[in-house]
Amino acid sequence: MKEQLLNELINNTFVALRPSPVAGIGVFALRNIEKGCRAMFSKPDKNDHWVTLTRQEVESLPIHAKQLIENFCLYDKDNYFVPDHGFKKIDLSLFLNHSDTPNLTSVEEGNYFEATRDIKRGEELFLDYGEIVKDE
Repeated sequence: MKEQLLNELINNTFVALRPSPVAGIGVFALRNIEKGCRAMFSKPDKNDHWVTLTRQEVESLPIHAKQLIENFCLYDKDNYFVPDHGFKKIDLSLFLNHSDTPNLTSVEEGNYFEATRDIKRGEELFLDYGEIVKDE
């Protein structure tokens, strides 16, 4: 187990959270990331699920819960898609900011993200939100 962790830290640690000049917190490359890379974030966990909440249900929540959902969850015109475990653990990919000229693309509805070009160390990673939620 220790060897797996050391390997992960040495070979598969790609990103960190930092203040973003675009919006709040963003995801930044700790090292160069090659085009086609999909290893920047955790692999999907078969035990993690998304719960669909209507906009009306979200509106009825306390303000702190509503703000978390509005800031970190995908949505369409009718619903929000919220992690079933709430916000006690959170994937770094939820901090990806939007760009009309992203350097990542969504694969399998956000299960993975792939670099669409080489990304340099220190560069912020971006995603086109409309690519995931098409009917907004």
